[in-house]
Amino acid sequence: MVQKMLDTPGVKEACENIYATFLEPAAGDGNFLEAILARKLTAVKEQYHQRNWKTKSLFALSSIYGIEFLEDNLTVARSRMFLYYLNWYEETFGQRLNSQSDLYKSAHFLILKNIVRGNTLTKRHPETNELIMLSEWRRVKGHPSVVEEIAFPFAELFGEDLEGQERVVEGQLSLDLWVDEILVEKEQKQVLIQKVYMLGE
Repeated sequence: MVQKMLDTPGVKEACENIYATFLEPAAGDGNFLEAILARKLTAVKEQYHQRNWKTKSLFALSSIYGIEFLEDNLTVARSRMFLYYLNWYEETFGQRLNSQSDLYKSAHFLILKNIVRGNTLTKRHPETNELIMLSEWRRVKGHPSVVEEIAFPFAELFGEDLEGQERVVEGQLSLDLWVDEILVEKEQKQVLIQKVYMLGE
């Protein structure tokens, strides 16, 4: 069923574009997100030179978002994504990814930032009731390996007035939406994507 959905015209092409953003509002245990990642990592190897695979794999990972209401499902979804990435790396490069490497830390960081706990109906955290926050990883013009993090509330995608409300950096979005044009710029930070984990230190 998942593969059939991903073969839908328009969706199939997006899966083959490592920069196309997927947003899953009910991530569950990550089955759908993992399938998207698999296709995007295949596209990395098919479309780019081997010297760029590590960097491009992080861009692929950074384009996949999910929100899950249940904490236990969230934990499983994050783990599935990370384990798939680690297995892909080992199969691709013939060695395990060192847990002290920038690539390992950045992949883990992106998954934690992009797959988060939240209620997509209220657009808030289910326990604290604080607004879910999103991060766009925008490529910096003229610097293909550099991104800037642009954080903004999930609710702003729906045109909601959020002036004066509490915000929490713990959010992301849904499959049906490709959100590239309606992002509201907030705090911006630039860094090599292979060192993006440093934004969390």
